[in-house]
Parts: sequence; C-alpha cells; structure tokens
Amino acid sequence: MLYLFIFYLGAIIGSFLYVCILRLPKNEDLVFKKSYCESCKKEIEWFYNVPLFSYLILRGSSSCCNKKINTEYFILELLTGLLFFVNLILFEDFQLLMINIIQIILLLIIFIDYKNRIIFDIFSYSLILIGLVVNYFFSYINPFNISVLDSLITIVISSSFFGLLKFFYKKIKKVDGLGAGDIILIAGLTAWTGFRFFLYLLILSSVTGIVYYYLFNKKRKENFEIPFGSSLGFSFIILLYVATIF
Repeated sequence: MLYLFIFYLGAIIGSFLYVCILRLPKNEDLVFKKSYCESCKKEIEWFYNVPLFSYLILRGSSSCCNKKINTEYFILELLTGLLFFVNLILFEDFQLLMINIIQIILLLIIFIDYKNRIIFDIFSYSLILIGLVVNYFFSYINPFNISVLDSLITIVISSSFFGLLKFFYKKIKKVDGLGAGDIILIAGLTAWTGFRFFLYLLILSSVTGIVYYYLFNKKRKENFEIPFGSSLGFSFIILLYVATIF
C-alpha cells in the first residue's frame, strides 16, 4: 500500500510540475490561477483534473472542446510516479527525500528545455548549492559518493570546458552552439557526479543529443536546435541509478 501511495503522490507532483512547465516560461501564476484547457482556455473542472485517471477516462481529449490533450501531461505524471516508486525501493530516509527533490528539479529542466529551449538558472544554481552542501556535510547520501573537493574541481572543469566549446563554436560557425544555461547546468550536475562520472555524463548526453537530432531533424537542417539541457538531465538520472545499483 505504501508503494502505491508513493507512486500516486509522484503522479500528483508530476501534475503540478506540468503546470509549472507550461506557466513558468509565460510568467503566469502557479498557485492561485486555476487549471485551464490549453486549446480553448476554459477552466477545467476539478473532477477532470485527477492525475492519470482523467486522461485515461477522457481518452486523451479535453471535455470542453474535445481537442487532443498533450500526451506530455500524462507522460510526466506517469514518469514522476515511477521515479518516486523506484526511489522508494532504492533509497531511504533523508537520501530518499533528497533524490526526489533533485529529480523534481531535473524534470522541470528537461521538459521546459524540450518545449521552450529555456533553462532557468535558478534550477541549475540550486543543484550547485545543494550538491556542495550535501558533499560537504552528508557525502554518504550522494549516490556518486564524492568529496566536496572533487565536486568543486569538477564544477570548474566542466563549466570551463562547456564555455570553451561555446566560444570556439561561435567563432567558427558564427552561431551559438551552446546556451549560457547549458554551462550553468553542467556545473550543477557535476557538483553531484564528480569528475569520473562527468565523462560518462558527457558521453551519454552527447549520444542522446545525436539520437534526438536524427529522429526529429528529418530535413537535416544545419542549425537545428537540440535541447541539450534535456539530454543532460535525462543522462544524469540514468547515471544516478547506475551509480546506486552498481
């Protein structure tokens, strides 16, 4: 029963995260403004706003205008629920709480960057701050198990590396290959991974970005934008479980 409760709690949080993903880029109120249909903007009744179940009962179409509900809504609810469920199996106590918080931040980064090509710096700076505090006082709850010195050094190395990539790419191609948000994000992620897993993070996120490029850039546009922040966030979650299990 506890596992079912935690799974659905994750789905409820995922539902709120999707509201944040829609509204933060538009600077809309997150708390007092009621949920509304993305298509016709009509306010959604509470009984049509139940995580997971509403989407299934409505068969993916809104009750007000019968337009298709974005499947990302259901995917995020399900994904957050599954992450909370798996985390309950793998972690406990303060570590469980910390991993859930980190993944909530990462899901916001992943989906906002995917939809809008925006990475809010506050999320990345939060990862840096929390990572440094955890590695200094409670390093045992970091699945990557690194020292605060390793964390600090890797922050400098990773952000400098991405900064140089951004500089030389623009110098050669005359366009930005990386955003400033990517540089701060890699610092936030490597505050947790340390140098060893930074290399794995770099490889996995690059592969993920390449796969995305070939799947979605069917016209092979040269300046096609890859949501690299999404690739980094996704790759970090995978590596977090790898570090925990192995």
